[in-house]
Amino acid sequence: MVTRIAHFSDTHVLSLKGVQIRDLLNKRLTGAVNLALNRAKHYRVEVFEQTLDAIIAAKPDHSICTGDLVNLALQPEFDKVGELLNTRFASTELTLVPGNHDYYTKEASLAGRFESAFADYLPQEIDELKTSVHEGDDQRQAYPITRVLDEVAIIGLSTAIPTASFMATGELGEDQLSRLKNGLDHPTFKERFSLLMLHHPLFPEPKRRLDQTRRLADAQALIETLDQEQGTAVDLVVHGHNHEFKRMALPQSQTPVIQVASASRTASAKHSAEFHIYVIEDGKLKAIERHIHHSDTGQFIPCDESGEPLSKS
Repeated sequence: MVTRIAHFSDTHVLSLKGVQIRDLLNKRLTGAVNLALNRAKHYRVEVFEQTLDAIIAAKPDHSICTGDLVNLALQPEFDKVGELLNTRFASTELTLVPGNHDYYTKEASLAGRFESAFADYLPQEIDELKTSVHEGDDQRQAYPITRVLDEVAIIGLSTAIPTASFMATGELGEDQLSRLKNGLDHPTFKERFSLLMLHHPLFPEPKRRLDQTRRLADAQALIETLDQEQGTAVDLVVHGHNHEFKRMALPQSQTPVIQVASASRTASAKHSAEFHIYVIEDGKLKAIERHIHHSDTGQFIPCDESGEPLSKS
């Protein structure tokens, strides 16, 4: 049996509809300056819409998103993204986890704005792993989330935490790591191809000058949980955050760790928008299709991992 999972990330939708100046008098002020000078020119809602339509046209068995759906965690942004998603995906067709921009301020995080906007896409389908969380609590208590397909089991982590200005770090926390360890022992994950999704990378990115300000603080603890010489705890790890395609692997088990580029980035930027299709057959990752955006046509071209177009035959 073949299962096709679509993966997109880092859409950075901006909407200032109804926003007052007082709403920006916090960390959002530096974010708004960055938007005006840089980000708003490179990350476009219309490209995100083209991405979503291309995903629907590809007819995957399921779709996942690894966060940073919005830019400043303002309610109009969540409303806009919710509208784009709800017109395309039923609650059973999409699974999400948050990124650091979705928790851009402490106020947005404690209010559970992401969780409220996208509750339909945050499933807890394994009863033994269900948790509850209330407004004002640490929203990481609601994770991991779980989605069970016929041949694939998905577990989603939250690395999103509110941070100071100019910081984009993430953290799982000891409690979430403990729940993850318990979850990975569940028969559902032993019997199916297991896919772990999160926002932040597991490994440093030496090419990035400010990489220390963007890392997952407890990445090593997560790697140690997943990576075992006698056999991997999961079959595939996917994430976003750094806005470019990259294939890595856990050091001992060689489990693939795949980073997807932004789903809304324009061709004027260094990397074009793209989404992935993970082709899973007979319990193994058979192929990774990179669907890369061409701005002149608005179309996505299916490519192999090197970026070469796939043969139509």
